[in-house]
Amino acid sequence: MKIYDASGGGYGAKVDSNKRLHTEAVERSQLFESVLLGEAFNFNTGTITLTSANESAVGYFEYLGDAPFVITEILFIIGATTGGSGNGTAKIYRNPTGGTIVSGAAAIEIAANRDFSSSRTLSGNMYKGAEGNTITGGTVFADSSRSSFGTVISFDAAPVVIRKGNALGCSWEPPTGNTSQTVKIAATGYVLGSDITG
Repeated sequence: MKIYDASGGGYGAKVDSNKRLHTEAVERSQLFESVLLGEAFNFNTGTITLTSANESAVGYFEYLGDAPFVITEILFIIGATTGGSGNGTAKIYRNPTGGTIVSGAAAIEIAANRDFSSSRTLSGNMYKGAEGNTITGGTVFADSSRSSFGTVISFDAAPVVIRKGNALGCSWEPPTGNTSQTVKIAATGYVLGSDITG
């Protein structure tokens, strides 16, 4: 059997003395491929001002697509505290089921496709929290406590996969004595396979 190109140019495949077929390929990461297909996204809740030292739900995402969704990074972007001292605590909840962040249903400010020419959108519910908002159900998946003076807390050691009906929630507990502190949640992710609208 001989292998020729289908364009009519008459070029044949090369096989070397080790009986290996020669090919030329371009290697791309799954993330880059998803960006090129219009299946990768940036999310940002926008700025939330917390006026106590109590834990408040600040971000919620419920995925409704059929193909798996891979979250590559979650960032807590924390402003300086007024009146607070010590550390604040960031938490990520696995599969929360409700709370006032859900019943309040305030949409996040940014859910942008990383391909600037694509109008495709992701299937899911994405909510922005507020002072005193709660998250109920589920379990704590990750937490981090640290100084909260203009810091960025990044959860990006390994991707997180969520599937249809899964949810993810984020909360921030400002340091003791806080009377005003801003926080926003930013995240990136992509769909494994085409399962988006638009």
